[in-house]
Amino acid sequence: MRLRILPSLYNILDIRHLNCKTMPSFRTLLSTATALSLAATTQGRPLEAVAADCNCYKSSADSSAYFANRKFFDFRNIANPVTTAPIVGRQADAAAAPTHEYFSSAEWTGTFALQNWEAAGEGVYRVNSYNNVLIAPSDGQDEGVSSHLTMRTQRQADYQSTAEVESISSDYQFLTVRMLARTRGSPGAVTALFTYKGEPVEEGDIEIRTKTATNVVQYTNQPGSTEGATTIVELPTPWTEWQEHRYDWTPGSSDWYVDGQKVASIQLQTPTSPLSVLMNVWSDGGVWSGVMDVGGAAEMQVQWLDLTYNATSQPGTSCANVCVIDDLI
Repeated sequence: MRLRILPSLYNILDIRHLNCKTMPSFRTLLSTATALSLAATTQGRPLEAVAADCNCYKSSADSSAYFANRKFFDFRNIANPVTTAPIVGRQADAAAAPTHEYFSSAEWTGTFALQNWEAAGEGVYRVNSYNNVLIAPSDGQDEGVSSHLTMRTQRQADYQSTAEVESISSDYQFLTVRMLARTRGSPGAVTALFTYKGEPVEEGDIEIRTKTATNVVQYTNQPGSTEGATTIVELPTPWTEWQEHRYDWTPGSSDWYVDGQKVASIQLQTPTSPLSVLMNVWSDGGVWSGVMDVGGAAEMQVQWLDLTYNATSQPGTSCANVCVIDDLI
């Protein structure tokens, strides 16, 4: 959930019914949608070399939506992981420096930006801090994994120290995004992966609240006050353990998956405008997040993030070779 207003662009590309495997180019098929034909821009670190040969992507073999661009962020073995100590004091927390050199790398800064804005909250003042976004050491329980992205929130005596990262672009228009993640810690926090545009709000959410049972996840096409815009799901496994969370945003539908199984689908209020992509871990003492006890903390740990998408600023030219994300991860 997001409270700030972001700028928006306008462009709609409906590619649900195109068959890229039999078509060398989308240009003639999209003559009535004047903007885009598709080509791939692969950035980050794909798990399979085959990704370099992809011109466009599908989330799964049975998907009918095609995407031009892919970025893969692998946090599992980044050098020099560190867990920084909490900072006490609103001003010092808000002024904190990034915790790791990775957050100055071209791979990160080409897509995401750390946030340090503040807000009054609904009961507890909230301060986003760079100090709460970490490349942290793993706990040694997962073979071949020495680090992960950690985003944390901590309750101080007079405020909540929180974490947020936001895409530098607000022109994502339809995407499939997934992450291997888990949430742990004290009651009174929200961990989330979502898309967003403000006023009027368009937003698709994956939200975990640590005050609920550890298998409950909420999915929403905001505003959540609209009847039918929210689905609450009880998963067969707890979010305290590693799960693959996936959000597919296509024209007219938001669909969510956990470990490859569809768990929710909402058509009401599906976003249409270009949006930003965000992750955050927060609490503000309100009814939604709950009130975290002083000294409490919670965090979302992410091994990897796959962002596959169309964007108004990245028009493409062809779709000669279609790759399926399920086969690349």
